[in-house]
Amino acid sequence: MRRKSSRLASISMALIAVIAGAASCWEREPLPLYPQLGPSGGYAPDDFDFEAACSGGWEYGTNDADARKHTSFPERVPEGCYTQVHYDPVSKKITSVSAPSEGCGFPHAGAKERLLARAAVYEAVARAPSLRRGDRVPMELACELPADVRRAAAQANALTLRSYAESIHEGGDIYPYAVAGTFGFGEPAHNGSELRAWRPGAPCVGLSAEQREILNINLIRAGRIADAYASHVAPLVSVSGGAVHADLVEAFMLGHLAHCEGKVPQDRILYDPCADHTHTNFRNTGAILKEMDARFAYLVTDDFLQSKYMQEWTTFDAIGGSIDQRALRDWGYLLGAWRQASSGIDAGFWFTPYRFWAEPREGRGSFACVGDVPYDP
Repeated sequence: MRRKSSRLASISMALIAVIAGAASCWEREPLPLYPQLGPSGGYAPDDFDFEAACSGGWEYGTNDADARKHTSFPERVPEGCYTQVHYDPVSKKITSVSAPSEGCGFPHAGAKERLLARAAVYEAVARAPSLRRGDRVPMELACELPADVRRAAAQANALTLRSYAESIHEGGDIYPYAVAGTFGFGEPAHNGSELRAWRPGAPCVGLSAEQREILNINLIRAGRIADAYASHVAPLVSVSGGAVHADLVEAFMLGHLAHCEGKVPQDRILYDPCADHTHTNFRNTGAILKEMDARFAYLVTDDFLQSKYMQEWTTFDAIGGSIDQRALRDWGYLLGAWRQASSGIDAGFWFTPYRFWAEPREGRGSFACVGDVPYDP
C-alpha cells in the first residue's frame, strides 16, 4: 500500500506541477506582417462544412487546422473592427482608447429596434411562472436555475436593453465595442459572502474588509469592466458566472461590485448566471452578443492565470484543457475568435462569436453556433 500511495502521490504532484506551469507558460502569437487569407484572417476555408458544424461536425468538417482554433489577427483587417485599449502599466487603469475604425462601432443602424425586441424576450422569461422543456430561451438562462435567480437575471437584462435602446438617438455616442465583459472566479469561501442573497436591483450591501477579501480577484475583474464603462469602451457591461463552487451567483456578485463600487448604472449591466467554466463564459457571452445583433465585445480579466489561459497557447493545450479543446469536446463547435487588445496589461481581449468574422456580414461572416436554445435542463 505504501508503494501504491507513493506512486499516486508522485502522479498527483506531477499533474499539479503541469497545471501550475500553465500560469507561467503561455504564448501570444506574433502579428503577421501581412493580412491572412485563411481562418486566422477571419475567412472560412473552402472545404468548411457549415451545415454540420453546429451539430458536432466542426472539428471534422475541414482539413484546415487553423479553422479548429480561435486564433485570429484582426489588427490588419478592417472587418475585424479591432480597437486597442491602453492602460497605465503601474496603476492598471485605462489611459486612452483608440477610435473605432470607419464602419465599426456600436450602436449601428437598426440596433435600437433589435434591442427593444430582445428586451421583450427577457421580459417574457421573467413573466413565465416556470419554463417547460423545449421553450426557447436565451442561452445564458437555459441551465437549471432557482426560479428567483432566472427571474432576476431576465428582469435585469430586459431593463438594461430597454433602457439603453431608448437612449439611442441620431448623433449619439458610438463605442468601439458593444459590451465590456468579465467572468467570475468562484471558490467555497464564497459561502461566507454577504452577497449570496443579493439580486440585481436590490440596494447595495456595505462590505467590510473581511467580506471584500473573500471575493478575491473578482474585485479586480469587476473594477476593470467599470473602468472600461467609464472610459467609453462600451455602452454596456456583462458579468458571467453561476453558483458553481458555492451558493453565491458569481454574475450577481460581479454586478454588485460593478454597480456599488464601480458606479456602473444598474440598467447598463447584463447578467449570465449559468456559466460554469471559462469556455461556458465565452459561449454565453457570445450568445448575448449574437442575439443583440452585435459583433464585438471587450473581455477583461485579472493579471493572473485566466489572462494567460485566454492567449493563443498555454500549457493547457498540451493536456487537452484549452478553451477551444473543451468547447469542441463538450459541444462540438468553436466559440468564435479572440485576440489581446490591451496594451500596458495583458488582460483585455477583442472577442467575437463569429469565427469567420471577415466574411460578408450578410452571409458566412455572421455564422455562429451560439444563441437562443430550447430549454433542456
